[in-house]
Amino acid sequence: MATPPQPFWSAADGRYLIHQYHEASRRYYFDHFDQEKQQWTFYKWERPDSVMAYEGQAGGPAGWREGPTVEGTYNFANPAPDTHFEPLDKSYFVRDKGFFNPGKVFSVLFTEGAGSTAMQNYKRDAITVVKFGEMAHTQIRRFIVVQQKREFCYALPIFSYSNQGTKKAGVVPSEHAIAYSYGFQATLLPGEEKLEKDPICIVPIDTGPLSTASRIYFGIHHPIQYNVKVKDLGYVLPNDLANLLKYWAMEHSTGTNQGADAGD
Repeated sequence: MATPPQPFWSAADGRYLIHQYHEASRRYYFDHFDQEKQQWTFYKWERPDSVMAYEGQAGGPAGWREGPTVEGTYNFANPAPDTHFEPLDKSYFVRDKGFFNPGKVFSVLFTEGAGSTAMQNYKRDAITVVKFGEMAHTQIRRFIVVQQKREFCYALPIFSYSNQGTKKAGVVPSEHAIAYSYGFQATLLPGEEKLEKDPICIVPIDTGPLSTASRIYFGIHHPIQYNVKVKDLGYVLPNDLANLLKYWAMEHSTGTNQGADAGD
């Protein structure tokens, strides 16, 4: 007999929640305890970005490894003139599938749902109010391709965690590796514990060296469509590619304890 979902505390929502699955709509949602009615009632549907917020907490969904999809707007079948690059920088443009080989490093304009503490954690001009009055956070984020699929690739994020590396609260050091630039030394930050995973060297293309706080997070991967506009940042040194893929495979098949507020 299956164990019924257990309540868990959500700091972001300030209440206990129960994670449920709605068969008819094939979507997950959350119930909360209504003090007035003295019963568990519907609270909200789960947004795709909430995977990172609840993953690994007691009673929350375990083993979810996929973050929200990065979807592009470019139409390969009917392209409009001058729409294959981002207005912010013409180095961001649509590439062909061959660009997204394992080990390729790129940056992309990344938007995800923002939690209740977004205004304290992010710059105001990075927050947008979207449909249904919800907030979205937009930033430039760096990724490394780990698997090429037919219409998209899976890619791992590179974080600096507000220049704290794996010292930042909620970050699990064992799920990370140092990312450093070719010609430089992999370096731990003062007070940062030794990481289990070996450093991964990145060969930059027309960019400066990576921050010494750069860390590859293996605990989640994102599906990134090929019609999204990206900037080429370089590639993983071939000697380190096997380790990159091995670490991804290791974390992808196990649970994670990453916290909700670990991002940049």
